[in-house]
Amino acid sequence: MSTDGDVFDRFGRPLTNPLDMKPTEPPASSAQSTDAWDRAAASSELDAPLRLKNDADVVAAVPYLLGFQPRESIVALVFRDKTLTTTVRFPIELADVPAQLAHRIGAIVRQFPGSSWILAGYAADRERASRVVEQMTAVIGADDVLESVYVNAGRYWSLSCTVPGCCPPEGRPIDAEGSPVAARAVLAGMQVLDSRSQLDESIRPPRGWLGRAASQRMEDARAAVRELEMTEIEDLFVEMVQQGLADPRLVRPQEAAMLATIAYYPTARDQALRLLRRPDAHRHVELWRTVARMTPRGCQPPVLGMLGLAAWVSGEGALQVACIERAEKIAPHHPLIALLGQINAAAAPPVLWDQLRADLFDDDRVDDAAPSDD
Repeated sequence: MSTDGDVFDRFGRPLTNPLDMKPTEPPASSAQSTDAWDRAAASSELDAPLRLKNDADVVAAVPYLLGFQPRESIVALVFRDKTLTTTVRFPIELADVPAQLAHRIGAIVRQFPGSSWILAGYAADRERASRVVEQMTAVIGADDVLESVYVNAGRYWSLSCTVPGCCPPEGRPIDAEGSPVAARAVLAGMQVLDSRSQLDESIRPPRGWLGRAASQRMEDARAAVRELEMTEIEDLFVEMVQQGLADPRLVRPQEAAMLATIAYYPTARDQALRLLRRPDAHRHVELWRTVARMTPRGCQPPVLGMLGLAAWVSGEGALQVACIERAEKIAPHHPLIALLGQINAAAAPPVLWDQLRADLFDDDRVDDAAPSDD
């Protein structure tokens, strides 16, 4: 069954489609519980729009929109005016509590009225996936669901097609390598991890003797910072962040410890957040991901907060949720983590950062010579 519609990739770059495809939206939920959802919302700019022409394009695009291969999940693509506003992953077990599922979907419907949805069920059990899709369709409204598909073991089936002989009973193979959508996504720098757990692994703190060495570096960094005035701390933080953004791969363990230490200071964090813009948010993601991997578990919350905010602005909702979940186990009341939770629960699109940044900071004081890809 063929559908078309304009969408954004998870970096917010516009994706367009020629047919009249309706939009779909994501649910608001707390990432602290098992019903947390991963949201990849609109953010950046592709030189030319990606086009989703049919179900094959949709199932090829979903892993790139999320950043990982979904399993035992329902993925919702929400569109307005032929533009993908949000991509949301619901754990399939969320449907075991129908009222909770309805609440999550209802929050999205209210936030994005008049949207159209595409639903994709990823599960080993087709009947279960189909039931959850039906539950969600009932809440959204059948007229607002453009298409629904079931995906399993490298194949997909339309759950909406009623044309006799159109869809083979054995499904259709997903041609990930031959898909023009996948090819364009790769060229745009989008990557797909094998699973959500692999995403969690990407921000895992050092362990064993590496963890002990990291803890000692943190102690050394704290001692050095205590010798500085607050203005010196703020200036040092901005300087180190700018250097790190130039090439996050070159950040040394001692520098990571200093960044993690100063990230505890709210006024210093504010100075660094002034540098965060949507066009280069991916650089901030890589910088803070690098720092997170070199920071002891107990010291990670402010780093995860910086990473989570950058992930949100970059449109990497799954990483944003992973940061929230990890940080809430350590410091659930940390202000940055609380802010991330509010952003996640409100299904706030990354474009909102532009206004927040303008409201919070005086742009005249921000160095416009931020690192670029050139």
